[in-house]
Amino acid sequence: MSTVAELAVQIQQLSAADKHDLLRLLLTDSDEPEQDADEAWRAEIVRRVKAIHNGEAALRALQED
Repeated sequence: MSTVAELAVQIQQLSAADKHDLLRLLLTDSDEPEQDADEAWRAEIVRRVKAIHNGEAALRALQED
């Protein structure tokens, strides 16, 4: 059995409060990748704005149905 599978079995045996604490710990521990994602989105926005300004992309109006 893999380590992840073993952990999954152990997690199922935790109380709801302990699961909540574990989830909070895991989310706190993963803050740095989230910052990387924020930077990637900023770079994508800059890329798209430049494409619009350079005439490489066109703006389309959103239409309500």
